[in-house]
Amino acid sequence: MKKLTYILFILLITFYSCDSFLDVRPTGEVVNNELFETAEGYEEALYGVYSFLAREPLYGKNMTYGLVDVVGQYFAGGWDAHWSHKLREYDYKHMEVRPEIDAIWESMYKGISYVNNMLENLAERDSSAFALYNVYKAEGLGLRAFMHFELLRLFSESIIQNPEATGIPYREKYSYQVTPFDPIKVSYEKIIRDFKEAERLLTAHGEYFDREDENAGGFIKDRVIHMNLYAVQALLARVYWEKGDLETAKNYAMKVIECPFFKMEEKTDVEDMVNGVISNKETIWGLYSEEFPNFTREVLYQNGGSFTYDPKPDYRDIYEVDQDGFDYRLDKWFQTLSDHGAEGLRCMKVVDRFKVRLGARPVSKLSGINMIRLPELYYIVAEYYLVMDNVEMAATYLDKVVRARGLNGFNKGDGIVVVSRMNINNDRRKELVCEGQWFQIMKHYNMSIYESITDQTFQPSKNIYVFPVPDDEYEYRN
Repeated sequence: MKKLTYILFILLITFYSCDSFLDVRPTGEVVNNELFETAEGYEEALYGVYSFLAREPLYGKNMTYGLVDVVGQYFAGGWDAHWSHKLREYDYKHMEVRPEIDAIWESMYKGISYVNNMLENLAERDSSAFALYNVYKAEGLGLRAFMHFELLRLFSESIIQNPEATGIPYREKYSYQVTPFDPIKVSYEKIIRDFKEAERLLTAHGEYFDREDENAGGFIKDRVIHMNLYAVQALLARVYWEKGDLETAKNYAMKVIECPFFKMEEKTDVEDMVNGVISNKETIWGLYSEEFPNFTREVLYQNGGSFTYDPKPDYRDIYEVDQDGFDYRLDKWFQTLSDHGAEGLRCMKVVDRFKVRLGARPVSKLSGINMIRLPELYYIVAEYYLVMDNVEMAATYLDKVVRARGLNGFNKGDGIVVVSRMNINNDRRKELVCEGQWFQIMKHYNMSIYESITDQTFQPSKNIYVFPVPDDEYEYRN
């Protein structure tokens, strides 16, 4: 096999007998060119990538409740000189903003290089070498497609607004060779190709996904924190929706909706649903992370410091749109606190209120970050039926979410059903706070953006919706 020396995060894997969930702890950076001699080496490599994604430059902060939700106009810095004030005004060239954006590009491509190293070594082994050979390959391909897609959404134009736009470099080799920027259509083709191959491999292997089975062990345990079959299908629904192919997006969304493993949480469980833990019912894929509560404590829970994000002054307006019933999201996700170190209004949606206050949870759940959940798929299906002029079916799928959050729904049984795309997007905005999705939705529809603190309206443009590629990327090419 190829002796490729590289730096990778190696994880210790332990199982707690009572709660029987995976506990992953990084032990540091090691140089190892024999990692891929055993099945355990491939598993460690994959766990290393998941752990890497869960750190602050990516989904531990900036790709969820941090940078991407600041440009989505949910938050503002709690300190007057906080760099996020420049960010929410779309000054991407500001001396403190640019390094944060550059870190997303650089970190994501580093994660891609880790995956490519694993895939190249795996390709040199016979497929019969390991019992989970196809699972390792599928997870690697799915992760590679996902990371490229996330870069494409931020650093390229919307394919709907400009089908001839420049995409991103799609890196498929673990090497220092310069990879050209593809046309955006080609970028989508490669992303879909990798996702579909991952889907084929996981289907052929027979995806094991059972939240209740305490006897499952090893790599197939807790598939919700792996790039599992349903995660691949849900992400394909997101990709096709972004691409403007609503019918295919709907078809993939329905594959997940109709499987038996996911359902909406009860409205009374909204507060403790995704607050630093993986939802037991709605999450299709999440990243395991014991450090996530520490990240959110500093940024969302504490206040008055130089790192904190405060809800924007008009946060209530978001939840009082289409109000018919009691929206538990407003009441449970936004709370006025009088805790030590956390006074005033805070967004608590993804903050583990037990760990930040008491240091431990009374009930053990998988700690981590929710990467894609069931509501997103209901929105896609509702939008498809709306475009097909089937308003009743659109309301049926939209109501799956809004009723689970305490609202009365759009189909009230009186024979009069009125649903618009604005209704769907209003609920997307309510639901997806702290998940890094609303900015992408505004970009998809080329929306103007209102900034309430300075009372400015930003018209849609490349300067708003396309992050600048790091200068180092071009200098490296030259």
